[in-house]
Amino acid sequence: MANPTLKEELLKFEPTASLCYQCGTCTTVCPMSEFGLNTRLVMKLANLGIINDWVRKAVWLCTGCGLCQENCPNEIRIPNVIRFIRSKVIIEQRRGR
Repeated sequence: MANPTLKEELLKFEPTASLCYQCGTCTTVCPMSEFGLNTRLVMKLANLGIINDWVRKAVWLCTGCGLCQENCPNEIRIPNVIRFIRSKVIIEQRRGR
């Protein structure tokens, strides 16, 4: 289910996230895509304010190498979006979800 508050928090933390137009370049260059990290899908769900079980697991596959950001045509700071989601997942875990 979409969470508008989460989306607002994301855009305050990383304003470039809203520039994603789902071209898929990030996933194409991601070395972890072969292990299940679909960066384009993470970006889509994050921009909708959705952190589901798949996202909770997938974000930990990211190595933070920055290839997604380097190749993004809109220069979105995707590693920051991943860090934001990870922080939300950690907070959820500490609260017992």
